[in-house]
Amino acid sequence: MHPLRPLLRPLSPAALLLALACGGAAAPTPTTTADPGAGSGTGGGGGAPAAPGGGAGEGSAGGATGTAQGGSATPADPALSWPSPVPGYHLVWHDEFDGSGLDPTKWTAQSFPRRDAAATPDAVSVANGLLTLTTYTENGQNYTGFLSTEHAFESTYGYYEARIRFQDAPGEWCAFWMFASTVGNPVGDPGTAGAEIDVVEHRVTDTKGWDALRDMVQQALHWDGYGADRKDFSNVTTLPDGAPVQGEWHTYAVLWTPAGYAFYVDGAQVWSFAQGISNRSEFLQLTCEVEDGTWAGYVPAGGYGTRAASTTHMDVDWVRVWQPAP
Repeated sequence: MHPLRPLLRPLSPAALLLALACGGAAAPTPTTTADPGAGSGTGGGGGAPAAPGGGAGEGSAGGATGTAQGGSATPADPALSWPSPVPGYHLVWHDEFDGSGLDPTKWTAQSFPRRDAAATPDAVSVANGLLTLTTYTENGQNYTGFLSTEHAFESTYGYYEARIRFQDAPGEWCAFWMFASTVGNPVGDPGTAGAEIDVVEHRVTDTKGWDALRDMVQQALHWDGYGADRKDFSNVTTLPDGAPVQGEWHTYAVLWTPAGYAFYVDGAQVWSFAQGISNRSEFLQLTCEVEDGTWAGYVPAGGYGTRAASTTHMDVDWVRVWQPAP
């Protein structure tokens, strides 16, 4: 366990531009500190640059150099008229989930066993402008959703944001994160190998029954693989305005630059970190996972109910990526 990191004040747009021009920004003055709690790694902080982000409503996001094979903004895209959350950035990729199904040019719904569940496309649905990943149990088997943009959209640096509503349960958690298939290869060089960038993770409890976690979120960085050389740093925090998390809509974002990472909830900076900086392209992932008796607590007796009856899910309104204008 580790103490929760202080909440940080975001920089103004003018301060952001100066910070980017100088290659980084000093950490803003801490405003609060939180009580101890359990995280999947060890807390840490740094001097990554900061930027304003979207709020809990129709916020926006931004980024840096990348390659999109599917889903890029086009001149006819009305999204191009959205205001940029970062001065000088423009929208390069987004999904509003306005169709009747998952867009296969943007996402792959994975199918494989993972931890104490099986990822399946059956757990993924798109309706009424929302993506939903449902965790459920049938015939003693837990199922959940695991989406990736690998081979469809990958980028290096950027401002990445999603509007999400978590409805999690014990033994299960959901997340919005970024990954590279080369993480840990080579060890000791995250710039080349990449890093796992957890924009947000949410759970409702731990093995000690710390139920206050239902209204907290975690940001994390992992690099050098998942063996003996693994490096883990994380931040577990309540929201800047004290708002509830479970069952409520919020935006979650990261600004990733060569200087480091800055993480945001509803446009307010909650953590910055300047180690384990990836300098290679990474893909987006939206996932829910099940593991009994670890950092998210214990799976309920009998599981999560059938797919039709389950109330355990993550809803996503949109995902957006912004980059500096050429």
